[in-house]
Amino acid sequence: MSMYCETNPTGTAAGMAARFAALVPVLTTERLTLRAPQAADFALYAEIACGPRSKGIGGPMTRDEAWYDFATLASCWMLRGHGGWTITLTRTGAPIGFALIGAEPGDQAPELGYLLIEAQEGQGYATEAAEAVRDYAFGTLRLPELVSYIAPGNARSVAVAERLGAIRSGNVTYPEGDTPALVYRHPSPEDV
Repeated sequence: MSMYCETNPTGTAAGMAARFAALVPVLTTERLTLRAPQAADFALYAEIACGPRSKGIGGPMTRDEAWYDFATLASCWMLRGHGGWTITLTRTGAPIGFALIGAEPGDQAPELGYLLIEAQEGQGYATEAAEAVRDYAFGTLRLPELVSYIAPGNARSVAVAERLGAIRSGNVTYPEGDTPALVYRHPSPEDV
């Protein structure tokens, strides 16, 4: 049974949520549509964040911790002017993961993050979504820098960052952890 916070709003609240969501830019690629997160997307986020594959994002989390993390992904838009997207397959509309330009305690710069459900890995979707987010960050938002924080041993995420031209530039240790994350700096268009 879903918790109240996991259900889509109804009535007047649904209209307000829709108006906020409409402010989040929709990014499209050849195969993907990145759109504003919806409460109903939380089940997919929890599948990732609460499972054994979530070590790279501070997991495994409890369902409550995952909700707070998901809410941060969505609410960052109001606080920073950037945040998270739900990645969907354009052909079917099915959600397959999440991408973000994030900001959390310990970050040295805006973060380009990406995560997919296991069934959708290995098809180039993470690279395709991350490239769209990177281009939006530099092209539209004109952010001066963008990094990806990657857990040591996460070869798939390292490969995505390197395919996008990111260069390893050190480590960062977050306040709540003792394992440093690898920092990959994405070159801005001016650097290329």
